[in-house]
Amino acid sequence: MRDAASTEIALQAGHDFTILDFEHTALDLHDAAAHQRAADAQRAPMLVRLPGYDHSLLGRLLDLGVAGAMLPHFGVSVDEAERFVATLRYPPRGTRPACSGVRAAGYALGSFADYAATADRSLAAVGLVEDIEVVDRLDELLKAAPLDALMPGPGDLSTSMGLPGQPTHPKVREVVGRIAEAARRAGVPIGFYLNSPEECETWGRYAPSFYVHLFDSKVLAHAQRAAVRSMRQALDRQETT
Repeated sequence: MRDAASTEIALQAGHDFTILDFEHTALDLHDAAAHQRAADAQRAPMLVRLPGYDHSLLGRLLDLGVAGAMLPHFGVSVDEAERFVATLRYPPRGTRPACSGVRAAGYALGSFADYAATADRSLAAVGLVEDIEVVDRLDELLKAAPLDALMPGPGDLSTSMGLPGQPTHPKVREVVGRIAEAARRAGVPIGFYLNSPEECETWGRYAPSFYVHLFDSKVLAHAQRAAVRSMRQALDRQETT
């Protein structure tokens, strides 16, 4: 959601980090700046989920101070995967545009050289594996475009396998296992998106390093529905007594 209070609430509730989703929402760069300030105030990192590879957009988000970026459909285009990773690093390691006057660099009030060195070490490149065509060549992809973390996308994977809406289907789980093995061979941490806390049992067998839990809008929607049901049940009990 646009209101940066959602970032404050999530972090004050105990989450370790947040993700700003630019792929499925109407958020803009002004919203991103507000959410980033909220995350900084809670001393927690915020990643951004891109709508796809966009060198200019990613560079501007990094300049706002995001802690890293997530690329959906990682590996469908090897060239885009390589350019994505390169954009998170300054030359000569990468292609990130340099500007000392941006928020992330302290508005040129400190050493840009120190900031650039820290950013190159700390910014996280996360790939979302969401297409069955990518799975068999993950080993080569992770060599060409080294990631800091990887996430299978069972929802999109199931759709690409002709099993839409079945992210826990046995065939999808088998593919997720292959993705986890490729990540292990490459020494890349793996994480999972949870539709509910109970799914920790489903994906826990793959020894994930992190979980991502729902959109803030989904959390609010579920809470509102649960509240309405509870109130209606209480009213029904009153009417029968």
